[in-house]
Amino acid sequence: MENPITMLALEFRTSTTNNNQTASPSSVATTLPATSAAHRNAKTSQKFWQLSAESKLLFGVVFVLTAIMCGIGFFIFTYYANQIDAKYDETGRVLAQTVAGQGQLALSSSNNSGQLLKTQLKRLAHAVLESTPDVAAIEFYDASGQEVYVEMRSGLPKGVLISDYTAAIRQGTKPLGMVHVKLTGGIRAGLITSTKYFLILPFIGAWLFALLFTFCISYIWTKHLKVLVDGVRKVSSGEFGFQISAQELWGQVQQLAFAFNDMSNRLKVYENQNIESLTFERNKLEAVLLSIADGVLVCDDQNRVVILNDTATEMLAIEHPQAFLGTELEDYISETAEAERLFQPVLKAFEAYQHDLATGKLLSTQGNAPFSHLLSLPEKSVRLLLSPIRDSGYNHLGFVMIMHDITKEREVDKLKTDFISNVSHELRTPVTTVKSYVDTLYFHRNELDADTFQEFMETVYVETERLKRLVNDILDFSRLDEGGVALDREWQDIAPIVNLTVQSIRVLAEKKNLTLTTALESNLPHVYINADAIERVLRNLLSNAIKYTPEGGRIKVKAEVSTNGHGLILSVEDNGLGIPAEHIPRIFDRFYRVENKVHTVKGTGLGLHLVKITIEKHHEGTVFVHSKEGIGSIFGFELPLNPDFAEQL
Repeated sequence: MENPITMLALEFRTSTTNNNQTASPSSVATTLPATSAAHRNAKTSQKFWQLSAESKLLFGVVFVLTAIMCGIGFFIFTYYANQIDAKYDETGRVLAQTVAGQGQLALSSSNNSGQLLKTQLKRLAHAVLESTPDVAAIEFYDASGQEVYVEMRSGLPKGVLISDYTAAIRQGTKPLGMVHVKLTGGIRAGLITSTKYFLILPFIGAWLFALLFTFCISYIWTKHLKVLVDGVRKVSSGEFGFQISAQELWGQVQQLAFAFNDMSNRLKVYENQNIESLTFERNKLEAVLLSIADGVLVCDDQNRVVILNDTATEMLAIEHPQAFLGTELEDYISETAEAERLFQPVLKAFEAYQHDLATGKLLSTQGNAPFSHLLSLPEKSVRLLLSPIRDSGYNHLGFVMIMHDITKEREVDKLKTDFISNVSHELRTPVTTVKSYVDTLYFHRNELDADTFQEFMETVYVETERLKRLVNDILDFSRLDEGGVALDREWQDIAPIVNLTVQSIRVLAEKKNLTLTTALESNLPHVYINADAIERVLRNLLSNAIKYTPEGGRIKVKAEVSTNGHGLILSVEDNGLGIPAEHIPRIFDRFYRVENKVHTVKGTGLGLHLVKITIEKHHEGTVFVHSKEGIGSIFGFELPLNPDFAEQL
């Protein structure tokens, strides 16, 4: 008969082998989708590395905490399991020795027959099996190693691991046999299982508590940090003065929140001060730019108009200045310039100028001078001065355009040119005449009769007088136009001055068959004047009337008291060519000549300007003109009759 212990061992090995063989296909099947599993792991790893730093830190803390708890639990469990194994082995050895002591009595009795011995051993084994449920079998052997009796517990499951504890049966020092006590290990397994649950449950609880504590701390700190991060983002976006609610925070984080709020308040105060300063500087700059008499136009780096003063608005004839702001300057089209983009060539030339300056094609000293360009607007000439606007890094921010109206300057230059031309012509005519007649008299005097000689001398005299008047006019203009010159004046009767002047110029009027009359009120009041200056004024007015009145015309000189009784009015009226209405406002300007446009009579353009200077600047009076083209003109002036006038001077 086979040993039941051996059979149990064989059955355990067979079961283990079958289990391994059964598990083999599944393990093979598990290795089939290895590629897809690796792909999923790669995706999981990629997702993990895409997490935020806070999440990675939390995962790391959980992992370390879990590893620590697992290590501690495994160590304690291993320790207690080893202790249980030791106690269990000790118990097995004690049980084997106890059974050996009981079996010694049966084996030591020589009177016991074989059947009686088995009966006693059976009784002993049965008692042990009944009293100790963990005993699987008891085997007795004699001194020769022959099996005497074997008792096995029935109903043991297959595959149970049997622990064999052996004890020698001796009588004194004489060996009688051996006893093998085989234990199932159920008690040990129960103790280990109980110990496992006893240890696992508290450790799981502690682990869960630690995880909960970690998550709570992490949530609190994350919430605190989120509050701080939101505050920093608000401030970094320019929302200075933003306050963090520090009531929900605690510890050092709360102190940090207080410091942050203080910093935010300081930044707000600093921002307000800077804004006020910048606003003041901007308003001051705009006020300066807008108050400049010249046109000012400021554009950004995209050539869009950002500032425009009233003068520039008037120059460019812009009806809606606010709508014009923000538009590109290149798109400006003058309504009176046949839809021409006036500033397009200007901006191109300015860009080329800046490029040449940056590339060194122009001298660096020219960079300090603004770019100049002449722009012709309808009825105006404008000098444009463009200067770039740059920051500290020399980045282009835009440009400033100054629009200087040079229409009057150009007209004055033209008038000066015309004046020089006219004066040259006026001087050349009498000089040429005088020279030709003097040459004739000098070289052919003996060949001339008395009448011819007299005629030549009269011509020389007339041309010399003409030359004298021309030179005197120029000298008088130069002298009277200066502010520091003062004429000597006294109270005088103007009637003798008028009669003497009319009488001296009557010869010229008679040459053109003109009727020259006077109309003087009786008992005219005296006026505070310089007689020579008034005579020169009246002579200029009469000379102009004679020049521009055709033959057979009439000229009338009038002197009367004004209707309000405050002044004396002296006027020269003719029925000559008249003056077009558009020229009347400028007729008294220096160098201005209507003749250059509609007349053929030459002159210097100084006569009427001398009249204006003499009356208004040196006699505190006023000049006036009334004229209609083709009908005639009335030129005159009014002198004040204030009785205290002389005393005030």
